[in-house]
Amino acid sequence: MMKRYAAVWSVLLLVTFILSLTANARKLKIYSLPKAIVPGQLGIIVFENPDPEHPITRSKCTADKMVAWMKSDVPILRIEQNGKQVWTSLGSYQSVGDSCIATFMAPAIFQAGHANVFIVNGTDPSIPYSMTIAPKVDAKLLKVEGGSIHPLGKFRVVGDGFVPEGFVDEKSARAELEENIGLSKLSPSEQWIAVNHRVMKDWDKLSSGNFLYIDQGGKSWRCFVESCGITTDGMALEFTAPPDVSSGPASLTLGIRMNGSEVMRTAPITATVQ
Repeated sequence: MMKRYAAVWSVLLLVTFILSLTANARKLKIYSLPKAIVPGQLGIIVFENPDPEHPITRSKCTADKMVAWMKSDVPILRIEQNGKQVWTSLGSYQSVGDSCIATFMAPAIFQAGHANVFIVNGTDPSIPYSMTIAPKVDAKLLKVEGGSIHPLGKFRVVGDGFVPEGFVDEKSARAELEENIGLSKLSPSEQWIAVNHRVMKDWDKLSSGNFLYIDQGGKSWRCFVESCGITTDGMALEFTAPPDVSSGPASLTLGIRMNGSEVMRTAPITATVQ
């Protein structure tokens, strides 16, 4: 009897194991990809949610490149072109019901032309999906969340086609300013000006990044990215508004920096300063 019970139990365990592998290896569907993307640029991908029971929200300003498959808490991508193959992790990631929206970086080694994208869930890749690697950067701003900004207030712009953020050590910059000029003793307006001026020295040395121009009445400010994320409308970048921006309309333009120089600016959008 015990042998029979053990045999039945072994079969049940084997069936459970096989079903588990099948479930974990389920091929996911990709719902949308960028129409075109340049090497080194971030794109938005929407795909089938592998685990609707456990929502995930993650914000990262970069999408790390991987050289081989590795265990991950979310699916990863395999991108192929002309015999070259790159594995890459997803950056910002948000699951919304039966779907997931995430950012990824187009491999820098690829050339303009056709490429195939696979989403890998566990060890099982999806069917290939076609994507175009473009020769020219294209990015756009869609809106300011809430439509308005406030002097010294944080705000987020939403758009598409940004690039991964380079590392600017704002904490170290503040510590340096505290030691040199007593930053904490300054007014909030003076602190913004001092920190922005100091950080921009590092920002201009970065190979890639996004920075925001705010223009109003003949005056212009440039703001550095403080955090990033993703929404159902697109990528989101967070900034702090200048202290001396005035009430009324202001024009916002995003500059895209790649390979050590600014390669483009988006068309402007209008926000209301309150």
